[in-house]
Amino acid sequence: MAMLSSVQRRSLERATMQYMEYLPEAEGYLAGRAIDLEVARSVGLGVVRDPIPGHENLEGRLAIPYLTPSGPVNMNFRCMRDHSCKEHGHQKYMTWSGLETTLWGVQFLAQAGDYIAVSEGEIDALSSNIAGVPCVGISGAEKWKDHWSNVFEDFTRVYVWQEGDEAGKRFGDMLVREVGAIRLALAPKEDVNSILVSQGPEPLRSRIRT
Repeated sequence: MAMLSSVQRRSLERATMQYMEYLPEAEGYLAGRAIDLEVARSVGLGVVRDPIPGHENLEGRLAIPYLTPSGPVNMNFRCMRDHSCKEHGHQKYMTWSGLETTLWGVQFLAQAGDYIAVSEGEIDALSSNIAGVPCVGISGAEKWKDHWSNVFEDFTRVYVWQEGDEAGKRFGDMLVREVGAIRLALAPKEDVNSILVSQGPEPLRSRIRT
């Protein structure tokens, strides 16, 4: 678990509760990704309005907290505008400065049975859970921490949702190397969320060996 100062912990708790109040503003964005408000609330999603000090440049972004049994330990922020973020001079995702990288969705570890999946990114991890495939998220292959291998030791199988591009292959290679993951290779230009949106949960569930 990330080591937080008391100030960081209070700030994360305040931001999570405050931004959750504005979640209905994201209803259309989330519906377009097959995520309803009830599910979004269950994982603490929100929208940055009335930002806490230091978050003024995050106004209007989707707030994605990293929840644990002891409270939030991190938060990422996703642009929800329908445009090319690069062309508009900003990043699609922004992070909470000064916090340690953590796994997203650790609450799903306790709900999993003998297997767990891993995806690149929080929205894809949430989509996998919506489809009935327990999953945690990592925000990129370069963010892997060696001690995370311990998290997966108790699972008979670890799956990795591997997107069909070079970045996806690097992510898959990393999980195979670190925890012996089984690849769930996706077609080019597909990710877990796009499959959930276009085809529903069954094509995702059917990939899991029972």
